[in-house]
Amino acid sequence: MTERLDAYARDPVAFADDLVHSNEKGQPWRFSVYQRRVLALAFRWSPAGALLMRLLLWSEPKKSGKTFIAALLGLWWAFVNANTEIIVAANDLDQSVGRVFKTMVALCKVNPALGASVTLRATEILVSNGTVITAIASEYKGAAGSRHSLAIFDELWGFSLENAYRLYEELTPPPSEPNAWLLVVTTAGFTNESKLLEALYARGLGGERIDDELEVHRADDLVMFWSHTPRQPWQTAAYYAEQRRHLRPATFARLHENAWVSAESSFVTAEQWDACLAPEWSELEPSPDAPSLYVGVDLGLKHDAAAVVAVARDEEMVVLCAHRLWYPTGAAPLDLEATVEAYLRALYGRFRLQRVLCDPWQAARSIATLQAAGLPIEEYAQVSGNLTKMAETLYGLITSAALVVYDAPELRTMVLNATVAESERGVKLTKTTAGWRIDGAVALSMACVAAAVAEPALAPARLW
Repeated sequence: MTERLDAYARDPVAFADDLVHSNEKGQPWRFSVYQRRVLALAFRWSPAGALLMRLLLWSEPKKSGKTFIAALLGLWWAFVNANTEIIVAANDLDQSVGRVFKTMVALCKVNPALGASVTLRATEILVSNGTVITAIASEYKGAAGSRHSLAIFDELWGFSLENAYRLYEELTPPPSEPNAWLLVVTTAGFTNESKLLEALYARGLGGERIDDELEVHRADDLVMFWSHTPRQPWQTAAYYAEQRRHLRPATFARLHENAWVSAESSFVTAEQWDACLAPEWSELEPSPDAPSLYVGVDLGLKHDAAAVVAVARDEEMVVLCAHRLWYPTGAAPLDLEATVEAYLRALYGRFRLQRVLCDPWQAARSIATLQAAGLPIEEYAQVSGNLTKMAETLYGLITSAALVVYDAPELRTMVLNATVAESERGVKLTKTTAGWRIDGAVALSMACVAAAVAEPALAPARLW
């Protein structure tokens, strides 16, 4: 094995052709023509055997096989370089273990030539030549002083937080390791937010394009392959048509066209909201056969609006049944007991309330009081996971016309005022202008989440 590995020391393609016959799913696999070409351009060596590249930035549209490329290159480097360290880094440990590292483990399991020479652990792969592959999270302090000769960064667009940025700085190639280099695999990011990736991208574009057909650039010791073209056989027209139906335009552009976009974009269009309007529908009136209601509450006591929105389920549809909006000011702050609490008590007296979700900010007393009165109200904190669920659920209902609304001009304005801000933590409804109100949209999204949780068949749409 050692003699064979010597022949692969400068050639990851030959390593893969001879030793990696199956992909992570156990299916036959080979490098495509364009991948071979990019790798041949990237891995060039001096007459003395020094690797001329120190950073390979590989960026393609989603589902192009970037994670697989990273896993394969990491294994190749581990097998042909003894007694070194390879670090797989991501924004959090789950991502680093769950993507590139998990693919490495799977490749070792399905390819006997690799599996015979490794010991697999939860976050480590021990190679028989003394090299260790380790998956780490974004805690940069733990990475200080490592003797790695390769660090792999997965989805660098999300490295916007300070600890992730410092992790990258800690893992730049150490001078003590011969031919140490960095590998970055990623899709495009958000302008003015994914600043680390944006700087690398600008550096690559400022260099020399070294291939007439493929988008490969070299700038000193950086080689960048930044492609906007889907080249894999599974990236079909039908797949992209389906993706366009579910994704907002900016999200589709970033993921599937590998284009830089703004972190904030419009939530839904007027046409999409108006497609949900049922002219014959109006607020629900009490009756013995009235459906159960799911309610969302968003409070603003002085400078934002306050909103209560109630919906019902009708099989796979969600129907707007009632809503109230209040507009307090600094001079006339909201009296919660006389407004929001009174309205919720009225709903409780007239309808069956199944679930009421309320942002606990500024509402702890109201929630406790209403719970004591028997209302099924509960805290729904505005943390990243809940915010993402709210945005995705409401977006999916509106864009699929699975939301039925009556004519509510003020609520419509609030929904159209909303934009979506994306980050590595998820997505959330927000606004670009301070004077715009979106509280009704937030309350509506919470009501839709309450309905969706009660009826799991209603699945949210992914926004990215």
